[in-house]
Amino acid sequence: MMNSPWSRGRLGLVVLVLGLACAGRVGAGKLEAADLGRLRMAALDDLFVLREYRAGKNSFVESPERHQGVWTGAGYRYTLLDLEGQGSLRHIWTTRGDGDPYFDWEFYVDGESAPSIRATDVQLIAGAEAFPVPVAPANYLPVHNRAFNFYLPVPFDRSLRVEVVQRQPTFWLWFCQMDYRLEDNALAGARLFGHPAGDGVAFSYVGLPHQQRTASASRLPMRTEEAAPVAVAPGDRRRLLTARGPAIGRECRIRWEGGETLRLLVRYDGAESFAIDSPAHRFFGPFEGVSFYRHATNDASCYLPMPFRQDAEIWVENQGTEPVAVAGSLQVEPVPAFAAAWGYLHARHARTDRTDGHRPHQVLYVRGRGHWVGMTLYRTGHDHGGGDFAVIDGEGERPAFLHGINGEDYFTFAWFGQGAHHPYAMAHSNDDGRYRHHFENLYPFRESIAIEWGAFAGLSPESVAVWYQDVPGDTTVADGARAESVEWDVFGPVPIPHDAAGRATVDLFSVLPRVEDLDAGGQFECRLVKEHFTAGWVKEWSVGPMLNLTYLGRHGTKIDYEAELGGNGHAALARRYLESDRERTARCLFAHDDPVEVWVNRECVYRGESRFNGFEANWIELPLRRGRNEIVVRLTNYFNRNFNWSGFLFRVAKDPG
Repeated sequence: MMNSPWSRGRLGLVVLVLGLACAGRVGAGKLEAADLGRLRMAALDDLFVLREYRAGKNSFVESPERHQGVWTGAGYRYTLLDLEGQGSLRHIWTTRGDGDPYFDWEFYVDGESAPSIRATDVQLIAGAEAFPVPVAPANYLPVHNRAFNFYLPVPFDRSLRVEVVQRQPTFWLWFCQMDYRLEDNALAGARLFGHPAGDGVAFSYVGLPHQQRTASASRLPMRTEEAAPVAVAPGDRRRLLTARGPAIGRECRIRWEGGETLRLLVRYDGAESFAIDSPAHRFFGPFEGVSFYRHATNDASCYLPMPFRQDAEIWVENQGTEPVAVAGSLQVEPVPAFAAAWGYLHARHARTDRTDGHRPHQVLYVRGRGHWVGMTLYRTGHDHGGGDFAVIDGEGERPAFLHGINGEDYFTFAWFGQGAHHPYAMAHSNDDGRYRHHFENLYPFRESIAIEWGAFAGLSPESVAVWYQDVPGDTTVADGARAESVEWDVFGPVPIPHDAAGRATVDLFSVLPRVEDLDAGGQFECRLVKEHFTAGWVKEWSVGPMLNLTYLGRHGTKIDYEAELGGNGHAALARRYLESDRERTARCLFAHDDPVEVWVNRECVYRGESRFNGFEANWIELPLRRGRNEIVVRLTNYFNRNFNWSGFLFRVAKDPG
């Protein structure tokens, strides 16, 4: 790829259209090298240019049985997304049982009274396949094991509402995830329309800007930096090669002997710490895809671009007991200058020695500005143990929360599907490795990003997070920022009685025991959908300012797959203490997506209702007395636009004096 004329200049739109159309039609199978090369240009060419939009995600696991009063018959209408502002919908993933489609999907753009697009899931994918212009790195993926992936961007200038209209009298189970962005004018003035065409839908854009998918950073000729083979002694660390900049590394290839004892380290521009730090076999993985490609055993390439100003150093470390022979190369694209908007490629390996079921595996916690690309996972076990959850800018004033559903679905497959969804994902197995890279909708962050992965108890999951950041050094925070986190007393979940229409028949928090009784050692029943247990206070650590109670019930249950995360509504309690050197009023940033109450020293200071599009943050005032202050949060967990995630963000502003 890198020696072709395409890599040194600008790729013509017609050529790329033909190439990607060809690549898309074999996207679920093994692609030829030329097809992978074209997809790499579409997905990776400017991946390092830091984005500024606000990423969002809505997620659903639904059925008439799980969500009382909803999905009541043919013609029933349900709103999945209701956004205000400017941006675009970037990805829909959905799956369902066999047979005919459950829904007609309707898209209302900028206040439309009639939808500009109306189609079933089958028709959406067929229409995207027939649309030739590569508006996304790949506009669609072939339907794979009942997984429907739609990547054609749906732009809006003022608002977007997405609804589904039930076609069937009833259905078994339905899943959906929707990725979107706000505060983004990249497609300003553009509109996507769906026109009836036979039994399907034909798509057309109006006002679509020129979609040049690649704009090469330089016309200077490529060069390859080769590293002579070196023998790395046990416990030794060796610099394999140094490339001079300004330049962009386009392919980093490492060849080594031995198995899992070699560690890959990359440092840029004289930084004191390494930006990439991972066992080599975990960094590259077993993949033959767009981002990573294994040529042979212990011989693999990374194609994620690696910009640097002055130099890039590739180091290797032997963590085994026998010498390891290592060689490598870096294909380099010289550039006139390192642009101010560029970021450095970072990657970090993490492992949880043994999961307890209720505290997720911490994939990444990093401070600073950048955008997150995605991750590789290994040894995660049964995927109904949990899934992905991201907190963006938890230290800022506008935190965002992106929560998926079951782990298998994060990788764009369904029903434990395996294979290749180029360029976005590859899945071998839950243990052998899967990666998902969000080329359609990267996650920009300005203050920080924290990524967690839910898993059943008794596992040793591993992950490799990949992101770009505006500094070359390492700014990750170890172990979920444990030194800055808080241990909470927590209790629950307790079901809230509801009628057949899904309305609560009691006060939402009346099902909870009194704090005084829990403090006295009381034990009370907790219940999920099927399983139940008795408990008192238990302990849970926050991750920085974020307390995740999605898996609270796993303090006492074994969990019957993902069904135990469902149900119409549950209540829970969380309690911590704040010390104050004087009587004062403290401001606190509090974010939630379900009905909640905050109490300070047995006085209610905040009541919040359900948030339609997920988490919203509010500044609330905490009346603190001198000494120790009790903070109690009474929260619920309902079906809304973030599946069954339960928890909140609680961050007290610094005392000005």
